[in-house]
Amino acid sequence: MKRLFCLVLVFVLSAGCAHDQKAANEEESVLQLDWLVPLHTPQPPTGKALAVIEEKTKTKLDLMWVPDSTKEERINTALAGSNMPKIITLPDLEDSAVISALRSGMFWEIGPYLKDYPNLKKMDKTILKNISIDGKVYGIYRERPLARQGVVIRKDWLDNLGLKMPETVEDLYDIAKAFTEQDPDQNGKDDTIGLADRHDLTFGAFKTLASYFGAPNEWGVDKNGRLYPDFKSGAYQETMTYMRRLYKAGLMNGDFAVTGKTQQQELVIQGKAGIYIGAMSDAMNLRDQGKSLNAGLELDITNRIKGPDGQEHTWALGGHGGMFAISKSTVKSEGEPKKILAFFDRIAEEDLNHLMVYGIEGVHYEKKGNQQYIRKRENYRVWEADIQPLQQLIGINKHALKSAEDPLRAKHEQLEKDNRAIAVLNPAEPLHSDTQTDRGTELKKIIDDATFQFILGEIDEQGFTEAVEKWERQGGMEIIKELNTAATKIN
Repeated sequence: MKRLFCLVLVFVLSAGCAHDQKAANEEESVLQLDWLVPLHTPQPPTGKALAVIEEKTKTKLDLMWVPDSTKEERINTALAGSNMPKIITLPDLEDSAVISALRSGMFWEIGPYLKDYPNLKKMDKTILKNISIDGKVYGIYRERPLARQGVVIRKDWLDNLGLKMPETVEDLYDIAKAFTEQDPDQNGKDDTIGLADRHDLTFGAFKTLASYFGAPNEWGVDKNGRLYPDFKSGAYQETMTYMRRLYKAGLMNGDFAVTGKTQQQELVIQGKAGIYIGAMSDAMNLRDQGKSLNAGLELDITNRIKGPDGQEHTWALGGHGGMFAISKSTVKSEGEPKKILAFFDRIAEEDLNHLMVYGIEGVHYEKKGNQQYIRKRENYRVWEADIQPLQQLIGINKHALKSAEDPLRAKHEQLEKDNRAIAVLNPAEPLHSDTQTDRGTELKKIIDDATFQFILGEIDEQGFTEAVEKWERQGGMEIIKELNTAATKIN
């Protein structure tokens, strides 16, 4: 009996040790990740979607959510401290503190590892180049539409006047004139204008129109291969003249130079303006709010507008919203960055990508066929709470599902893809100039102010030339020199 008792005791103790060892091994196999993430919603995500991500990636995520309004301060504090999270989201790759941190070796260079992962190795080469620092890749980009600009227009007004969708910049002008002078809403009143614009030369109408005229995207390349700023191009001058025509003829809102985005959109929503040039994704919001005031409102969108040369162009963004970088101070062994990259590779798979975009099937959306979805409108607030914040974790986008309920949204998605074929890239996107980082904002204001003044008729061509010369004297020539030097080093 004693011998039997001893054998049982040994068995029990052995089983207990084996269980403890198994638990320890399982605990060790779970990748612990602390991650600083901007929060663009009132609260961090709720619900079980985050648990699904952890389960499928075998990770334990400690997400350090930072309100969008304080993200720059929090990121700079993390960069300056010694206790950095393993992963840090860097939304602004033009920030001087971020550039210094990347150049100083604070983060792992991951470029050489990407080829080892099935999804990461397919990352867009153009976007990777755009996030590179001195030719090196230090993070997983946060993918954004590369070229999203286009024209949103009142289709019902076009129909009322017997007009077609615009195909050229002169078509746009003629439609703006008709919308202003020919009572497109048929209410018998002189209360409409053609174009609604705002005090934003980049995301308002100006830069998109300039791309239609053939202007470079921020920087052009001359016949000798040297970079020059877009405002030195003839197409930039043509765009200013074109907008001056619109303004002088009263075909756009006269206060555009002091109008914000919300006020600009209200002009369309309230039925006062019929053309909106900007992000095509804005069309759905304009339509939904506009229909609440006028059930007959109908919008359409287009992305291809021919310039005077008969060509179609549109300007491109960098294709990213910054990147996710892996800290060297907290991730010290070479094996761990590879595990973290495997995590990013896994969340790029369609199941988890769809989870972070659409939510859980049956809860937040229903499928219609293999490639379409219908959002459960009664659960929209649940989606906002459970899912929307998780979009800040997305690097590579694989939005295979399309909206089955909204033809305008489906068209917007198709035209954004089509824009890539006519997109004009910024050749200086991956380049860095210390002068531009330090003084770029104040120098840009010189050109922006002169551009508005020209459109408003306050200065002429000579006045604009003088503004360009002032820009050059106060640091612009240093920027040109530094960017061309940087381009030589990379190329």
